[in-house]
Amino acid sequence: MVKLSRRNWNNVLIFAVLILMFVLYGIPQRLSQLSAPAPRLIPADTELLMVAFANARLIKAGPQWQLQPAQAIPVDAAQLALAWQHSLLTPAEVTADSSRVPLAQASVQLVGHSAPLIWLLYPAEGSADGQYLLQQAGQPQFYQLSAAQAAQLFLVDLAE
Repeated sequence: MVKLSRRNWNNVLIFAVLILMFVLYGIPQRLSQLSAPAPRLIPADTELLMVAFANARLIKAGPQWQLQPAQAIPVDAAQLALAWQHSLLTPAEVTADSSRVPLAQASVQLVGHSAPLIWLLYPAEGSADGQYLLQQAGQPQFYQLSAAQAAQLFLVDLAE
């Protein structure tokens, strides 16, 4: 047995308790962060009621979805609603820039919520491969969208 003074044994016990606290608290918390579900446009436990764009609205009328007014290019309203309900987001590392101007905006109304979620679509600076940035108004986090996703979700022609 190791011969230690009472003070040294106290130090050993203190460090053992600290290590035990880290194991019991830190590791499960880190594992839950790693296994957290991917962020979504709307929370998984909520139901979409309406999405308002600059010149159109996606509205749930009974069991069916309608896009009002009708677009020049036919859009499947049910597919658009599914895209808004089930799109997963990829976080993007972007520096804060107050000079960004959004290309498009969507106001998302959820059942049971009085305030809408406002999503802003920005062009990704220096991206020649058709990437776009998405941000929820009032939040610092940006998400990455492909050109196809951005065109589908925001009903905009991004070829301009």
